[in-house]
Amino acid sequence: MKQQTAPSSAGILAGMAAGAALGAAGTLAATQNRRQLRRTTRKVMKEAENAVMQLDRLMEDFVDRHMSQ
Repeated sequence: MKQQTAPSSAGILAGMAAGAALGAAGTLAATQNRRQLRRTTRKVMKEAENAVMQLDRLMEDFVDRHMSQ
């Protein structure tokens, strides 16, 4: 029998993080030069990716602790 799993929220969180990063980059675009904008965008995207990964780990830990009883 095939095991059913709940859809992961990582995709939704990744989309939200990417949107936030692009919004922040757009806000900085008016005052920053192109090189600084690229550096800032990469930094924000990396931090957003790390935040999503941390949320994913927290969700996995929560499910492991509370659903495996």
